[in-house]
Amino acid sequence: MGKPVVRVLIVTDDWVGVVNGGFLTWPDQPLPDRIDPPQAREFHLGEFMRVLQETAWVGFSVELTRAHRTRPSGNITATQLAQDRGADVVGFRFDESFSLKGETRKLSDYDLVLFFPISPAQDDSEDKLKKEAEAIAQFMENGGGFFATGDHANLGAPLCKLIPRVRSMRRWYAVNPGPQGEPVSPSPTSADRHDTTRPGPDGQILFENQSDEVAQEIEPTWYPGGFAVKAGYPARVKYPHPLLCSPLGAVTYLPDHMHEGWCEVPDKLAGRTFTLGPQTLPEYPVHGPNNEPLAPELVANGTVLPGHSTPVIDQEHAAALPLTVGKTFGVICAWDGHRVDKGRVVVDSTWHHFFNINLVGDMYLADEQEVSANDQRLFGFFVLEPGSAGRVPNEQYKMIEWYFRNLVYWLIPAKRMHSIAWHSMVQLTLRPRLLEELQPSALEGYTFKHFYYLGQLAEEYLQKARGACAVYEVKRILFHPKIPPWEWVEDLIDIWDPVPKPSELPQMSLAGLLGAGPKPEVLIKTVLGSAVLAAAQLRDRVASRADDRVIAELEALFPRVLQHALTQLGRELDIGRRAFELLQRTIREPLPR
Repeated sequence: MGKPVVRVLIVTDDWVGVVNGGFLTWPDQPLPDRIDPPQAREFHLGEFMRVLQETAWVGFSVELTRAHRTRPSGNITATQLAQDRGADVVGFRFDESFSLKGETRKLSDYDLVLFFPISPAQDDSEDKLKKEAEAIAQFMENGGGFFATGDHANLGAPLCKLIPRVRSMRRWYAVNPGPQGEPVSPSPTSADRHDTTRPGPDGQILFENQSDEVAQEIEPTWYPGGFAVKAGYPARVKYPHPLLCSPLGAVTYLPDHMHEGWCEVPDKLAGRTFTLGPQTLPEYPVHGPNNEPLAPELVANGTVLPGHSTPVIDQEHAAALPLTVGKTFGVICAWDGHRVDKGRVVVDSTWHHFFNINLVGDMYLADEQEVSANDQRLFGFFVLEPGSAGRVPNEQYKMIEWYFRNLVYWLIPAKRMHSIAWHSMVQLTLRPRLLEELQPSALEGYTFKHFYYLGQLAEEYLQKARGACAVYEVKRILFHPKIPPWEWVEDLIDIWDPVPKPSELPQMSLAGLLGAGPKPEVLIKTVLGSAVLAAAQLRDRVASRADDRVIAELEALFPRVLQHALTQLGRELDIGRRAFELLQRTIREPLPR
């Protein structure tokens, strides 16, 4: 199937002499390097890369480029360095072009960036880093998505502390505030460190528990999504941010770690600016009728359990520390730049949510006498499969994998979303259930019940393939220009809009749920069903080509299909109107005495 290709640039570095970053797996690394820092692959992204590579993406395919910032030097050539780190590109800089399989590439050739800088050391001059930060700022101004993370104190800070929005949505300065009064990141060793390590089966909280099968619990931010009937009663429905949505439900876990960073919504948004060439631009442009800066949002909070010192087994790790002080802090923060025609931004409290040592086990423990060969901390989230000697991801990690995938889904530039949404609809029509059922035919043969049925199928498909949030996201992308007035259904579709609007629609929706009025959701399902039918009409052409011309044909066909569907819906509403009029007359008649 000819799908759009989303280009993802994944970037990391080394902390020279301490630990190397990279893209390879750890358990299969040959000895003695496997347990010999900095060669050991504990801080590599091998498992994270596996998840992205094996994902069945809905509506597109991905091209992953692995870029490493370390430059060849001494006795190691570029080829050797790339092989040792598992990189496609070495010596990478955001403001420089590079060669990939004989092709010259630059930052603007990519849709989104996932940045995992490890080193606290400034390897380049301040002027050089500022040029990189400006290149990233231009990339985001042009719509590119950007993710960044570090760890405690100033790890990963040299470039990140200069990047607009990234620099203020997460703390990057250690010990002392930054030059503009930027707040200090948590210490790795004090009692108020962000220690999210959880107890093992023995009830103890050890440093190495970061490598077992028990994740930390996180609390997502919840967004209202209308009403539904639960246990016979109408109840409000709520959803997490799309970053934490999955077919398994809301993602409520992340890998744990002894000392994380801190994500937050900065203050004084209106006064924050950055320089891009000769221009001074707002870091947070205004959005909404009140012209207020579009603020980032805390997507989730983590919790520090009080009263533990987190002792260690392996002396390669840190010694036990002061007893923790319980607290709650931001672990994921996101900025929806699409609402102001910019790229989206996400920051995370630590790259330990993504590194091998927190996902697949701690290989350093293999030579510890007190650690058995079957100790779960050697295998991370991969537990024994019942009735088999093999290992599979546990239920917590299956959820965490969806956070990894959602970073890609959510950071894709807005200009590419329409094509991807339409390819998602085409993908649905190619499933066996609909492949024979939906043959290209005259529109006149389709009635309201057909459109409603197709809308339900599309919702079920998206929910199973990506999670409930994807249903709302695809609707928002496809519907906005098609439903006049958009504002009438906006509250039921765009549930993550940061600017609340007064609306009678939620009350109407509740009345419809109770059987006392029409359901606005009927219109929404009808429109989605129209999109499915339009996709079916051109699916053979769309499936064989991924260019914009055939998507433009689909966009042109959609209104014609939708108009027919709305005519059919109108006829059903006329029947319903007559029924409601009869019902109203009945209840207004005086009761017999």
